[in-house]
Amino acid sequence: MMHNRAGRKLRRTTAHRLAMFSNQLQSLMTHERIETTLTKAKELRPLAERLITIGKAEGAAARRKVARWLPDRTTVKKVFENLAPRFVDRPGGYTRILRLGSRHGDGAEAAILEFVDFKFEAREKAPRKESLSDRARRAAGGRVETVRKEKPEGAEAAEEAPKPPKKARPARPEKSAKSPGKGASPKRGPSRTGHTKRGE
Repeated sequence: MMHNRAGRKLRRTTAHRLAMFSNQLQSLMTHERIETTLTKAKELRPLAERLITIGKAEGAAARRKVARWLPDRTTVKKVFENLAPRFVDRPGGYTRILRLGSRHGDGAEAAILEFVDFKFEAREKAPRKESLSDRARRAAGGRVETVRKEKPEGAEAAEEAPKPPKKARPARPEKSAKSPGKGASPKRGPSRTGHTKRGE
């Protein structure tokens, strides 16, 4: 049993952790869906649901409480006018966590935090970029032909004419018998130092 473990520190200082939660709440309220790690999603979920519960109440005090976490006024307005009215009949549980498994890179378990009434709409695929060959076909009227260089008339006649035979190379002169062979070592001359061996 682990005692004194209220809240995850996420290996961050208090100021860093609160700033990160503020940024993630801002993104969640704006896009209604964010992707993060499972641990951060579990810590962020109670904060997000608390903001929605506060958003159900009207008044300046409630707006100030929400504005502590959301620095953007437009997002605060969206919480009170758009998000909170959608959950008037719901007593709690406004968000859900979808596990995605371990992500590439650090192997952390990824998750999606989104509102329960979020409707996923697939984006339309952008048109395929036109390749250079497609652009050339369109410029040529739909047909591209390889351009071959035309040879002059004299060049064709020269190719058809028979080529003269190659001249034979003259034979190399044979090596003289006096020259040493491969294995023979050349005779050594007198030493350059000028000294002679003893006894000479």
